[in-house]
Amino acid sequence: MLHLEEAVVALPVMVALGLAAQVLAARLRVPAILPLLLVGFLVGPVLHWISPGTALRPQGLSVLTSLAVGVILFEGGLTLKFADIRGLGRAVRRLVGVGAGITWGLSALAAHLIVGLPWGVAALFGALVIVTGPTVIAPLLRNIRPNAKVAGVLRWEGILIDPVGALAAAIAFEWVRTSGREEALSATLVHLGSFVGVGLAVGVVMGGALAVVLRREWLPEHLVNPSVLAWVLLALGISDSFAPESGLLSTTLMGLIVANARVPQAEGVLHFKEELVVVLLSTIFVALAANVPAEALGAVFTPGPLLLLLAMVLVVRPASVLLSTLGTSLNLRERLFISYVGPRGIVAAAISALFAERLTALGVPGAETLLTLVFAVIVGTVILASLTARPVARALNVLEAEPFGYLIVGAHPLGRELAAALKAENVEVLLADTNRNNIAQARLEGLRSHYGTLLGEAADRLSLEGLGHLLALTPNDEANALSAAKYRREFGKANVFQLQPRGADQRTRLQEAERATSAFLHAPTFDELQERHQAGERVRRTGLTEEYTLEDFRRDQPGATLLLAGRGGQFSVLTGTEVELPPETTVISLGPPDEGDAAKRADPPRNPGALEGKLPG
Repeated sequence: MLHLEEAVVALPVMVALGLAAQVLAARLRVPAILPLLLVGFLVGPVLHWISPGTALRPQGLSVLTSLAVGVILFEGGLTLKFADIRGLGRAVRRLVGVGAGITWGLSALAAHLIVGLPWGVAALFGALVIVTGPTVIAPLLRNIRPNAKVAGVLRWEGILIDPVGALAAAIAFEWVRTSGREEALSATLVHLGSFVGVGLAVGVVMGGALAVVLRREWLPEHLVNPSVLAWVLLALGISDSFAPESGLLSTTLMGLIVANARVPQAEGVLHFKEELVVVLLSTIFVALAANVPAEALGAVFTPGPLLLLLAMVLVVRPASVLLSTLGTSLNLRERLFISYVGPRGIVAAAISALFAERLTALGVPGAETLLTLVFAVIVGTVILASLTARPVARALNVLEAEPFGYLIVGAHPLGRELAAALKAENVEVLLADTNRNNIAQARLEGLRSHYGTLLGEAADRLSLEGLGHLLALTPNDEANALSAAKYRREFGKANVFQLQPRGADQRTRLQEAERATSAFLHAPTFDELQERHQAGERVRRTGLTEEYTLEDFRRDQPGATLLLAGRGGQFSVLTGTEVELPPETTVISLGPPDEGDAAKRADPPRNPGALEGKLPG
């Protein structure tokens, strides 16, 4: 039988298994936590191939877990921008404050009454299940696509609640550890004060210093990401050395500070951290699941844990959300949906494993049951949300508005002109590019934009509300094809387009592999469009009428390429070689700028003079 008991072998195997599970999750479009846990359970308690607690002895697994969770929470904080939550701050604050308290109390009560846990261990269980996992929430939101209010509240809650849950767990553990002693209350209060004080102090000081260094660009560009990682780990270590687990609060706060400090390199740091987080998350989840004792895994499916899971889903989470969001800007349907979605993730798994080990060492009754109950809640809530959240969102009518907008990959001058033309027609547009100068120019022109690749995890957190089409317009054929393949799952095959790849062999290979429709009439390549744009042709909008038909337009502009057509904020990408367009349609094309009365004839009668022959470039 295979046994991997040496760290130098076991750790790389867990990394490889974790990434394989991530690939499987992407293929199946399920939250990665499910295959990660299944793989971990399989190689650990089921087949006994890996025992991370033995291989990473003596405290390697707990140290690795603490460092990984700190980096994950810092990365989560980097995604939280105050501008994204205007009008929802009260709801988030109350969920993280009042809601956490309600969850803690009701969960502890349920664990005591249903499973018979002693009050101290029940209180620790209640603290551990406060958190909702940001690493699980993000892919769920991407698949469900609820409206911006619901998505914003769930995303912010999922990140900010993690240090709150860690604080509650630390308080509960301290109470259990000192139970029966005279100093129990004072020790617990001291721990509470030190956790909050140290976490806030280290987070503010080191987060503020990091923001200053990045804003002033004191670091060489190639050392920015490694330096940020080292600084985050240093902050985590300093904070935890004064107050155990307070580093979770420090790192979350650091990410929040950097995200809202208008740091030029913030996007680049986020891209680096997202890739690192995928590796860390994959490894830690597999390791934690593999380290679960076989008897604890078997106990997950017994009546006690299953009844407790039902209580968490049907009573605890709804009561917490509905009571804490009374009087907020969320309507009843939105509150009901938020109360239905509460999957637990990496922080619950990591902290439960840590405290279960400590309680067992202290000989506390019920400690051996803690891990079983937490993993039952994690697996159950994730499966339930993955399978049923979208139908529930549809029934409650909290899905986002009809997605008529466009995600355009390529913020070069031609892409910006096309985005401006669509925006002028009241179409929602988001530009994406890895060229910082292109994005800066897009923002100067008032165009919504995203700096970075769409193939990374950071793009998974983009708000896609109102967007339902992809136009991949970069000079990189492979990037266009991969972007099209990714967003075909989001928008549907019929709504994803890419420029015709260059070269006959390349065209055939990419089209067969990715099957994205070639954009625009007569399927131009990037080089063809770029050459014409550099020669002076511009994107223009032309309104067709009964008097000025498509034939008239073609007569006036025989060399123009038709790009999109539509009206009323709904535009379709034109493809193929021939097209028929009815009157009262606006055509977006690439051609020579309008001259003289040709521009006047092109104005739609519904809004005379509204169209311009040449848009800003």
